[in-house]
Amino acid sequence: MSSNSLQASVDILTSPRETFDALKDKKGWSWTPFGLVIASSVALFLYYFSVVDFEWMIEQMLEKMAAQGDMSGEELQATQEFMTKTSMTWSTTLGSAIGIIVINAIMAVYFNLITKVSSPNELTFTAWYGFSWWVSMPLVVSCLLSGLVIIFSSAGMVSLEDLSPTSLGFLADQSSPWFGFFSGINLFSLWSIALGAIGLSSWLGLASKKTFIIAASPTLVIYTCWALYIGFSG
Repeated sequence: MSSNSLQASVDILTSPRETFDALKDKKGWSWTPFGLVIASSVALFLYYFSVVDFEWMIEQMLEKMAAQGDMSGEELQATQEFMTKTSMTWSTTLGSAIGIIVINAIMAVYFNLITKVSSPNELTFTAWYGFSWWVSMPLVVSCLLSGLVIIFSSAGMVSLEDLSPTSLGFLADQSSPWFGFFSGINLFSLWSIALGAIGLSSWLGLASKKTFIIAASPTLVIYTCWALYIGFSG
């Protein structure tokens, strides 16, 4: 059994069932995974923009935009003028951190509502928001792996897409509308879904099949809608 929140943040990745069993009554402990997830995300992007060949990165991004054919030459020029190193660094860094906070809040609302229907309980939104941060711990491992990608990159020539080496982005060309779709599917997002299913089973005593459906449904709905949009718009 984890004796403190930092140990629990490691144990959640190696022995999730036992850790979730102990976490249900440790409400204040979720501040630790919150701090670890946000800090690792911020550190990753600050490090990335400090070493990346920025001119090369912008050139790659503009070539990708031009290949998609959605922007005129004037629009590409205006976009390039906006893409300064400072603006890109802080918009990406803060956008990532804020995005995680908002997404986890949405997931907490979802868990709070869906579990009230599937298995009446007294857990509040706050409890589920803490739960969402424990489920997000694979992001810390993902950021560490991305850091290694940067370290071993050649002369700082590493794109933002390269920071997700476990994604399925390789299944589509970067100019394809399917590239973003496949890039969003990676080992760590699947790991988080698995943790969510295990945690729901621990906290609510539900069958594994039911908890997996609950944990995976948001992702399945999003990607189904995304695939339909790409299919019909293409």
